[in-house]
Amino acid sequence: MLNSAATINKAIDFKYLFAEWKEMFNPSTAGRDLMAGITVAMVALPLNLALAVASGVDPSIGLVTGIVAGVITALFGGQRYAVTGPAAAMAVVLIEIAHGYGLIGIWFVGLVAGLLQIIAGLLRLGRLITYIPMPVIVGFANAIGILVVFNSLGDFFGLPNKVLSEPTDAAHLASTPFIPEFFKDVSILFEKVVVNHSTNYQALSIGILVILVAVLVPKLTKAIPGQLAAIIVASLVASAFHFDVPRIIDLASIPPLDLIPQLPTFPTNLGAEQIQALLVYSLTVFMLGSIESLLSAAVADGMTMSARHRPDQELIGQGLANVCMPFFGGVPVTGVIARTAINISAGARTRLSAIVHSIVLAFMAVTLTKFAEQIPLSALAGILVLTGFRLIEWDEIREIWRGSRTEGWVIIITTVASVAVDLTAGVLAGLLLTCVLFVRQMSSVRLVSEGDDLDERLAVGQQIPSCKFVRTYLVDGPLFFGAVQKFTETILITQDLKAVILHMRAVNVLDMTGVETLLSIHSQLKRSGVRMVIAELPGQPLELLRNSGALKVLGPENYFYDYREALLDVNEKLLTTTCQGCSAGLKSNVKDDGPRDCKLRSALLMDNSKLTKILKARMDRTQKMLTGQFEAIKRDMSRLVPVRGEDDIPEALRETPISTLLKCQNMGQIDSSLSDSPELIIGMCIDYRKSLTLPQNCAYVIRRTGANMQGSEFSLALALSAGIKYMALIAHNHCIMSDPHKKRDDFVKSLSTIHGWEVAEAARFFDKHASSREISDAIDFSVKESRRLSKLFKGATFVPMLFLIEDNMLYLIKDWVEDELGKDPLEIAEDLDVGESLV
Repeated sequence: MLNSAATINKAIDFKYLFAEWKEMFNPSTAGRDLMAGITVAMVALPLNLALAVASGVDPSIGLVTGIVAGVITALFGGQRYAVTGPAAAMAVVLIEIAHGYGLIGIWFVGLVAGLLQIIAGLLRLGRLITYIPMPVIVGFANAIGILVVFNSLGDFFGLPNKVLSEPTDAAHLASTPFIPEFFKDVSILFEKVVVNHSTNYQALSIGILVILVAVLVPKLTKAIPGQLAAIIVASLVASAFHFDVPRIIDLASIPPLDLIPQLPTFPTNLGAEQIQALLVYSLTVFMLGSIESLLSAAVADGMTMSARHRPDQELIGQGLANVCMPFFGGVPVTGVIARTAINISAGARTRLSAIVHSIVLAFMAVTLTKFAEQIPLSALAGILVLTGFRLIEWDEIREIWRGSRTEGWVIIITTVASVAVDLTAGVLAGLLLTCVLFVRQMSSVRLVSEGDDLDERLAVGQQIPSCKFVRTYLVDGPLFFGAVQKFTETILITQDLKAVILHMRAVNVLDMTGVETLLSIHSQLKRSGVRMVIAELPGQPLELLRNSGALKVLGPENYFYDYREALLDVNEKLLTTTCQGCSAGLKSNVKDDGPRDCKLRSALLMDNSKLTKILKARMDRTQKMLTGQFEAIKRDMSRLVPVRGEDDIPEALRETPISTLLKCQNMGQIDSSLSDSPELIIGMCIDYRKSLTLPQNCAYVIRRTGANMQGSEFSLALALSAGIKYMALIAHNHCIMSDPHKKRDDFVKSLSTIHGWEVAEAARFFDKHASSREISDAIDFSVKESRRLSKLFKGATFVPMLFLIEDNMLYLIKDWVEDELGKDPLEIAEDLDVGESLV
């Protein structure tokens, strides 16, 4: 219960509403709000009358709806500038409900739709509107415009037999739950106008006059809204010339304004199919009202460049208005873009302007009733035709069509489906087509082979010539269910290959179908004796491979965080196994019988780049490890804790800067989201053979011979004063300071012959400092030094490590892990296979 209350309180931001209400009483903005409210009311009066007629209900209902809904949404909506009332988008649906179920059907649909809007707001679904593609919204708006125009043509041509809120028989209700067959209606209209010559030309002239006046007046003056001027002029002309045209009074008289709520009547004795049809209508009204209201609020954001609206609160406010409408005899409403834009242009500053709009609208409804009853229906139809025409997004259609014919077809299909079938069906059709096109576009994964000179992204490996039997593919694009077939077909063309490298840094999306595809390709290549290696896989795909267990199946030895490292590893393995004939450039005792067209062989024979040195060093290291020549390494390894994966990091060090260091150096996981401020101190030797992989600006680095921090306590304290809590003290094997006396002669000779020192002076200088800085065993010293520093700086954690020159990896010290972290020694592998771990 507490969680539910907290969720509701978060969705209904009462603090936000109280602040908005308070601003309405600001004297400095009241004048502008007053003028804006009057302006909007003059625009809304003819529109509310016209849209009520277009919705198939009495014109007075449009006035009541605009008055009540305007106040409710002004108080509880999420956009301070929004003006709510009857809308053209809603009219195209409501007229069908009115013809099928009468006004009580509209009330039922509005109540259900309002409840759905409130629920959507409480569930914080307001931002879902941002996921609807622009072509679908444009097609949706176009369909509304077309339907508004079409539904107004009967009155525009002055055709007789206009009926309000008259339900048809039950059989018809059950069979037509959606908008009627559009083309059949077009043929009926054509027959009346063209075949039967039922056009009332006086009514037609009034409709045309309204359009002309509504378009021309705004170009001449901004003092009076064009639509209001058009209605006044048309009514005066029709009255002065005694035109025989249908008027509002012919449909229904406008009763005295009644704003007292009453319990509404809802449909009864309906069958299951009819109830289902009403629920479908409710869903349509919910969708229409939500989309148009949120679009209107977004447009207001763009016009004012002020604080953004609250979409969830806007849904709740619109929902409250729609729930209340049946109790006042009104129809469902939305936030209206045109009236909201006029409100902003007229100088509105707070929600007071929308409330003033409702008050002025009520005043005009009381004082201008008799005049309103004499308004020709064709005049209202002219307003609707103009409104519908303006709803069609002409500029957006041209822009989208020029930019993408594919998205242009989305507009066309959405519009056609919405007009011919149903607005909901049209939006769903547009969304479905957009999804299909998106999958199709995303499925166009591109595989660039190493030999493709047109793609410069493979240039990173050109400094490392590849073996003839190795092929690199740069995988460009998402690897998911829509792209796997082409991907698989291309990769499996592996004639005479011994290794395939998938350079996947451009793969930003991977799903489980893509994972299974990689495993399948790996299995098939393995059966053919071809090694598959993956390099530089980004975050989400790599995380999915790791979590799904696929990375273990592929083999950690077949994944590299750096493409060049992958290429070096593949070349090295081939040179030491199946391609030994190409290694003549490295080994004098090897016969040069490699293929003459192999780039790797040619590069090694030329011996003209550091490639030769890199490969030779790697191969020598591997050979020594395999033949057991690194006895010292074996002894060291028994005292170390290897960290190859995140599971190897002790629990106490996870989620710490030490964990970040280990993941960066040993696993290649560079976290770009780290703080710019340093979080770690690294103490290490000056040896040139040590190089750490770290995010930029993440650590202070103090270099001292042998990682001996004696004499650097002030520098260390200065770094700790920045709030850092962790230090990595990194020693390394083969450190000269383990036995510096081996270098005494070279040291003395250098100072005396090159730098001008006396021999005796140089010798004394060495003897004085070498003994004090000698560290003997690097592992033992790092543990002792970390404990010394821990006593000196008790608020920090000092973690001793060993950097192994042979594999550029950091290792934790087993003694320190056991003593400081309390880890069970049995949990630390004693039987480490040195050859496997380092090769």
